Amino acid sequence: MRLSLKLAVLCALAAFIPLVIVSLLVISQASSRTRSQAFEHLRSDARVVASLCDKRLIELRAVAQTLADEVANRALVSADNLDRNNAAALARLQDQLPRTQSEASLDFVIVADPLGRVIARHNDRPATGETLLDTGDKNALAERVISGGNIPAAACLVERGERYTRLGLDRIAQVHLLDGTTLDQALMLEACAPIFSSGRFVGIVLIGQMLNTYYKSRASSSPLQTPLVAEARQILSYAGEEAGAVISLDRAIVASSVPSSNTREASGGPALVGAIRDVSKTEEAFRHDENRYVVAWQPLKALDGSQIGAIGVARSEGEMEGVAGTIAILIGGVATLLAAAAGFVFGRAIGARLEDLKEAAGRWSLGDLSTLARDREPFLARWIPAEFLKDEVNHLAEQLDQMRGTFRQALERMRKR
Repeated sequence: MRLSLKLAVLCALAAFIPLVIVSLLVISQASSRTRSQAFEHLRSDARVVASLCDKRLIELRAVAQTLADEVANRALVSADNLDRNNAAALARLQDQLPRTQSEASLDFVIVADPLGRVIARHNDRPATGETLLDTGDKNALAERVISGGNIPAAACLVERGERYTRLGLDRIAQVHLLDGTTLDQALMLEACAPIFSSGRFVGIVLIGQMLNTYYKSRASSSPLQTPLVAEARQILSYAGEEAGAVISLDRAIVASSVPSSNTREASGGPALVGAIRDVSKTEEAFRHDENRYVVAWQPLKALDGSQIGAIGVARSEGEMEGVAGTIAILIGGVATLLAAAAGFVFGRAIGARLEDLKEAAGRWSLGDLSTLARDREPFLARWIPAEFLKDEVNHLAEQLDQMRGTFRQALERMRKR
């Protein structure tokens, strides 16, 4: 193998190996920083989604109060009209409730008296003895408003049992979990407002909007008509990304606006619905439909402060890594290749200079002393003075040329003798 190639390879390796190590360290740091920033952004988005949930509760409370005022103004429930058998008032009330339900995209609307006994609901006449304050199925919001100063309130609740069935939630709330079980409960955003007639407390309005299963956005003038997870995806501008909002009831993810993969599109559902989460974690990774997602959670709490679920943001791991890591890898790779190429050219140039001297020495051995032992002019001599570029090879070439001149003179003297 020629010396020029050996030197070229050696110089290329000398430049390549250290730069590869440095590039790996830089890429590792860049990837770690990028991931850290992505997680912080995910946490920030989760806080935004949690604030949207709070805003939705405020909006529902306003709807409940508006309905309560309308019921009182139209004397549908009053101090003089608490008899359930008043057909005219009941008919007007039964007409009002479904209309409010449709306009505000509610899943149930209930009117009850000061003792919590149901006077009317959106979907049917109440059953005999139906109450919101039943010992085994007490509605915490209704109890709060009735016994806590008649102040409007809103909170997250879970509907289950007999009321869950009576309100028709059992037909739309079921979630089939990935572990093969079925969740038959409804995570609700509910609001309750008092009804006053002639300054007297005569009843309450209780409304609820379910969080389970809904995920499709709608074109609507009222934000209440768009599911919370869909509104969150719009607010966070996740269009075109494998990202969205997710909601869990206890351990089960019951709602999601994360776009479905090809496998899930056939079944018509979004990604992550039915997945089981670890309630002890505020951030976790999921493998779902051959994709990996990272989720940051914020708690959903009941009136008593206990956590009944969580709301958060999910993004695919690929998008979490972002493009910064890829750019760092590309820059490191290009820099390494350029360094290796520069080392190869430099080594080859040194080898070529030595081969020129070797060739000149070979011609001298054949008696041709007319060949000069000259080094090639450095490429950088166009911009840098030559004295700054001289090295040992230049000095060797000068000394060899002096030696050649001395030999020529000695041979000429021998010929003259």
